[in-house]
Amino acid sequence: MAGAWGQLGIRLREWWVPNRRRRLAVAGAEFAFTLAFLGIYFLLRGMRPPAVDEAVRRSLEIVRFEQRLGIFYEPVWQAAVLDRELLLQAANFIYAWLHFPVLGLVGVWLLFRDLRSFRFVRNVMAVSGLFGLAAYWILPAAPPRLLELYGYDFGFVDTVHGAASGVHYFQPGPFVNDFAAVPSYHFGWIALASAAIWRATRNRLLRGAAVALAAAMWWSVTVTGNHFFFDMVFGGVVVAGSWALVWWASRLPWHAWREAGRRRLAAAVLTPRR
Repeated sequence: MAGAWGQLGIRLREWWVPNRRRRLAVAGAEFAFTLAFLGIYFLLRGMRPPAVDEAVRRSLEIVRFEQRLGIFYEPVWQAAVLDRELLLQAANFIYAWLHFPVLGLVGVWLLFRDLRSFRFVRNVMAVSGLFGLAAYWILPAAPPRLLELYGYDFGFVDTVHGAASGVHYFQPGPFVNDFAAVPSYHFGWIALASAAIWRATRNRLLRGAAVALAAAMWWSVTVTGNHFFFDMVFGGVVVAGSWALVWWASRLPWHAWREAGRRRLAAAVLTPRR
């Protein structure tokens, strides 16, 4: 009996070790591909030459649009925290450190929890990123915090990048584009991460944390003067549309089409020529 259990243990180890190595190799390749995409995305985003006049004019149009709708409350939201040091530093911290670190953690969690879910969410990020690049190049827009610098004072203060900031928000120079405000993926991609968490688990605590994360990012992006409500809604709409597009594409019969193509190619190769 002991010998049988020993043989079973050996077989399990023989199966587990190679499979574990293969899973780690696949996970590493997927993560490396995702990092490469993000690097190219931010490089192309940063390469866009500054278009100050056009970007400022477009942001003023957003202000007027929100004013007509009666939702231009961003200056009010920011004014409410400017004299409250703890709230201000909390907003700066959320903006600076609960974006890419959180995206990375959620990505690693999905990578080892469910590779298919990771690929789906990564593909949604990639598709939305392509839409974002097109918008940044064709429709540059200035963030609220820069409007005073160009002569339009709505009361916005740069709390993250300003001298009074308690955080060090480092961005490599080639990746920086100060006029890539629309769509806002500072909110949009966090909303994507929150949706991914919600989809991947039924744990109420994790789902509640996902919703709280998206709400906190909306608040911090607003009170730090980095985006208008319009920017964040636009970012959320593009991410939602990208989600729907990737979901639709995942339902297409790619496997059947690939097999049919292989059969046609084999038939063409094997058919004797006259």
